[in-house]
Amino acid sequence: MRILIKIGSALISKNHKIDYSWLAVKIQQMAALQKAGNSIVLVTSGAVAAGMEINGLQERPQEVLRLQMLSGQGQVKLIRFYQAQFDIHNVPIGQVLLTHHNFDKEKELKCIVSIIDAYCRAGVIPVINENDMVSKDELSDKERIFTDNDILTALVGKNIGADLTVILTDVDGLYTADPKSGGGEIVRDVKTVTDDIFKMATKKTNALGLGGMYSKVRAAAVLNEAGIDTIVANGKYALTDILEGKSPRTFFHKA
Repeated sequence: MRILIKIGSALISKNHKIDYSWLAVKIQQMAALQKAGNSIVLVTSGAVAAGMEINGLQERPQEVLRLQMLSGQGQVKLIRFYQAQFDIHNVPIGQVLLTHHNFDKEKELKCIVSIIDAYCRAGVIPVINENDMVSKDELSDKERIFTDNDILTALVGKNIGADLTVILTDVDGLYTADPKSGGGEIVRDVKTVTDDIFKMATKKTNALGLGGMYSKVRAAAVLNEAGIDTIVANGKYALTDILEGKSPRTFFHKA
């Protein structure tokens, strides 16, 4: 099974730094799934957070150039950690940096799909992030085409033929009301993403995140339309428990 996993900023960062202890555990779980015969594709956020950590910053800057500089520094630190941890489990990785422009051009799209597919067939986990050095969309555009990598995940998933997408965040799934405000009940199954489903999804996130639940529902809608089941779940739970439905989650069913 080709499983696309997305790790967001709200989950990977803690106190304006990368939560390395949590990430090491999650890498071990992904490595185990890979060794069990699955092909794991990872979309990760966290470059800006890692850059802030390097520079000792406690608040996310607003200036686009500054954010791009932080992302460039942080991306190096982040991928080094991924490589070191996956090496422990004897699982190779390859870095893939993308922008939405890559998906707009047929030739570039074919190249992306070919590279990711080749990695998967070779047993290499592609580690994907947005190339903030080239694209300013996530950093400055109010309409943000890649909201915290959620829509990037959807575009990757539908083009590489993922069998399942798992979007990990810091809440258990979609709630009928904002769970961080102490209300609502979890929605465990979504057959169709309707306007009512979107109304449940808050755009609130943490200081480093961009998308909130709204962008995750939006991504799930794109993936479902492409025939891909999608799970939104809390990254504090083990991946096997999430996949087997042993922990809370929202399952968005493919069309």
